[in-house]
Amino acid sequence: MFEVIDEWTSGDVVALRVTGKVLHEDYEELVPKLEAFIGEHGAIRCLVEIVDLEGVALRAVWDELKFDLKHANDVTRCAVVGDRTWERWATAAAKPIFRRAEVRYFPREDLERAIEWIRDGVAAG
Repeated sequence: MFEVIDEWTSGDVVALRVTGKVLHEDYEELVPKLEAFIGEHGAIRCLVEIVDLEGVALRAVWDELKFDLKHANDVTRCAVVGDRTWERWATAAAKPIFRRAEVRYFPREDLERAIEWIRDGVAAG
């Protein structure tokens, strides 16, 4: 499941929390919101906090890949915060897809640093 974190979302920064099992239906709900955000701001920065992720359905993996390829030039910076080795690997694997984006992984204890990095140059709002 995806949740927009309003307290960290402002300007061209959109913050998401991912929990539980991610399903195709979650992407059906999220993608229009992200595309509206991209439409409003052009390029975006994203912060993804992964908390107690139980898995990702195969169709949801396909949804993620389609979104990433379609919007590869619409993301300028992406911070992924998690606490599992595979989350770090998945973040590294996504880097080549986002041609113009800086993509970084932060361990959970560095959440505040990730927020600062993603907001760098963004006026608080």
